[in-house]
Amino acid sequence: MKSKLEKAIGDGNIVIPLYILKSFKKLKVTMDEFIFLMYLYNKQDKIDFNPEKIARDMNLDIMEVMGYISVLSDKGFLTLDVIKDNNQLSEVINLSLFYEKISMLLMEKEEVKNDKTKIIKYIEEELGRMLSSIEIETVNSWIQNEINEDLIKEGVRIAINDGVFSLKYIDRIIFDFKNRGIKTVDELKKSYEDSNKQENNIEMPELDDWNWLDDEEEYITN
Repeated sequence: MKSKLEKAIGDGNIVIPLYILKSFKKLKVTMDEFIFLMYLYNKQDKIDFNPEKIARDMNLDIMEVMGYISVLSDKGFLTLDVIKDNNQLSEVINLSLFYEKISMLLMEKEEVKNDKTKIIKYIEEELGRMLSSIEIETVNSWIQNEINEDLIKEGVRIAINDGVFSLKYIDRIIFDFKNRGIKTVDELKKSYEDSNKQENNIEMPELDDWNWLDDEEEYITN
């Protein structure tokens, strides 16, 4: 059953920009809180603190309006400010904190995009060929799982030293790192030391009966 706020979207008075909608999960608010926040966002910079009007617009009780205002204030999305205009004091809802949060999320996305571009370029240079779309998705999954960039490069180095130029092989190396709880190159080096193994002599997952030549041809043709 839809909530009052979800039904309010159907009235066409609330526009939710796609770039904000994509950030919904990272904002860590409930759907109703998000819709209420979007109602305020649609008012832009002219948001008089008028609980009665907001209640009418959103088909809410005044106490519900005050509840959302309080929760979103506590979560750092808005503030209630007193301004002076023509010697008259009035209270307004300030969304500066929300704009800052969205800006930070957009910056993070841009950084991730740049990191992804750099690591893909690095892998292609090391393997001496372009990555297929399937391989790029594999690299994306590493980044989404917050695999350290230097650790990815270490996985590439190990594969090349083993004479294998397959991204599937690198993926198995990185999966092995993750499975062992290794998150940085320093932790990997310590693992070598603790195991009394020579550098680059890491025990790899079972890869018996793997035809690496066919595997490369499969990637190249896809």
